[in-house]
Amino acid sequence: MNTSTVDNNNPLAQEMAAQMQLGVFGTVGKLARQLRAIQRIAPQLKEGGLVRKLTVDRSIRRRAVGLAAAHQSVAAFGGRLYSVGALSHEITAAGEDISHSRQQSRLDIGDMTNLEADRRLEWKTYTLIYELLDELFQQSELPDLILLDMPLIMGRDVYAQSLADQDPEMDKELKGEIEKLRDRVENFWSRQLERCFPFAENGPIIVSLGRRRFGSLLRLLEDQGQAATPDPIDFGAQKLIQNDWVQILSIGIDRVLAGILPAEHRTAAFNRQGSQDKDAFPKALIEKGSLGFHYLTGVRGAPVQVETLGDAAIWH
Repeated sequence: MNTSTVDNNNPLAQEMAAQMQLGVFGTVGKLARQLRAIQRIAPQLKEGGLVRKLTVDRSIRRRAVGLAAAHQSVAAFGGRLYSVGALSHEITAAGEDISHSRQQSRLDIGDMTNLEADRRLEWKTYTLIYELLDELFQQSELPDLILLDMPLIMGRDVYAQSLADQDPEMDKELKGEIEKLRDRVENFWSRQLERCFPFAENGPIIVSLGRRRFGSLLRLLEDQGQAATPDPIDFGAQKLIQNDWVQILSIGIDRVLAGILPAEHRTAAFNRQGSQDKDAFPKALIEKGSLGFHYLTGVRGAPVQVETLGDAAIWH
């Protein structure tokens, strides 16, 4: 059968082909305009201090512990069977030498209803990580660095509507679980926060690693200027962000930052905004503040959001 004959007699195929051709040209033109705009503003933003080379003194001996968790579930008996696991792994690094010291793990297996199943499984991973943190902080000598695969401040993206006043019967189970998690998190930080850097000079540095969208820096600089970061930012770069804010939004904040952040570099640090959410927790961290920046590990890597304790005023 002649394919061209079929296509010529098919109005839907003709319309799809025309839309694709027009769409491709329009998309290419739009991307080209955005890339030219990024090329215009990127040098000024880089030179203005928004991007910094990250240097690490690898000769210093460091003891680090990483904590991460994962979950898996299957539908069964009208609900879900789940397994949740968390692991802490300790290493000591000095120069090119890395030694693996110890591991600790936690496991939770059970069944649950389908109500907000994915979100509740995330809560269970956080609970297991905090169990491992509790055990870690019982040691007399704490590590230099603690890496967490979870957010430090748990806001609306974690608890969603589970703390809102909705159907009391539907939300009873959700509220019970999130309040149990909140109590555990609040209890831990009320006891251990003052043992951590920068509040204790020789305390462990707590770092949370995430893959969230990374537009906070530009939004805060547009709104607050230099007050948003402990890193010095050139006044010209601040004015560029404020004057060209509409164009930056049209390009896309994430795309602008992706265009100026090369491998082995970080953005300027910025105050995290968890305190704006009245139901966010733990309150102890929100009151003390937290600082974030974005870091690109390699050419093929994706930027990660690094978050640590203490606001910009403490780190100035």
